[in-house]
Amino acid sequence: MIATLIKCVAEKASAHSNQVTSVTFSPDGTKIVSGSADGTIKVWDSDKLEMLSEKTNAHSNYIRPVAFSPDGTKIVSGSHDQTIKVWDSDKLELLSEKMNAHSDFIRSVAFSPNGTKIVSGSDDKTIKVWDFGAPRAQNRASLAKTDAIWLAVADKLELLSEKTNAHSDWIKSVAFSPDGTKIVSGSDDKTVKVWDSGALGLLSEKTNAHSGPVYSVAFSPDGSKIVSGSDDKTIKVWDIINWSRKDHLMFNVTTQQFVLVVLWLNKYSMKFPDDVLDLLIEACLRMR
Repeated sequence: MIATLIKCVAEKASAHSNQVTSVTFSPDGTKIVSGSADGTIKVWDSDKLEMLSEKTNAHSNYIRPVAFSPDGTKIVSGSHDQTIKVWDSDKLELLSEKMNAHSDFIRSVAFSPNGTKIVSGSDDKTIKVWDFGAPRAQNRASLAKTDAIWLAVADKLELLSEKTNAHSDWIKSVAFSPDGTKIVSGSDDKTVKVWDSGALGLLSEKTNAHSGPVYSVAFSPDGSKIVSGSDDKTIKVWDIINWSRKDHLMFNVTTQQFVLVVLWLNKYSMKFPDDVLDLLIEACLRMR
């Protein structure tokens, strides 16, 4: 018998005038931000779902992802209008934006753990990492708080790195690892990939991770596992140490050389059974 573990403790009917496409809690759990196909972003009290602030016409098209910064003071949003915007989480004042951030719909955005970078994934099959520059503190007191003026004084979202054709189909989800050194991505091409967050070099991948498009991916709090959800109705948890023989790309130099020798022997000399090969590589990983 399965116990009932989920109970509705608060509800907001007609929270938006169109589909609610993204919701998330603030890091301290006191607020909830919602993004909608109606182009509006709203911030709610998490206890009673009373609206604290809203931004109408936040984007000119569907808002897909919204996310809080790690300190809860900012919100990032991505949209079908191909822009990324960063907002003050209290009054939803525009802090920074990037027009034409991608050439197609933006499906996923996320802050890095230290809040200085933003990663975005798009239907253009590209992953991009942005440096987030916040408005200078002295401007708050001296300038009228209109979006136009804020944009004039705010540092822009500057592109740090990008990976074109990161996947062969739409990228639906991206997320930083807890230490900020890696990014995981999931795509309609059914693959899950792990990237170095600096240069966006491919570290590891799992082809045919699901039998349908991968809609959502995330790291575990300790960074050792990845969870993925798919159109195929399944949820899978992956150990990123053991999930792929391509993990040898993440070894130190000595271990990498040994693994390459093992793989060469496997291909050209002695054929190892799959389970033996997996054990050999896993043993190398544990020795890092």
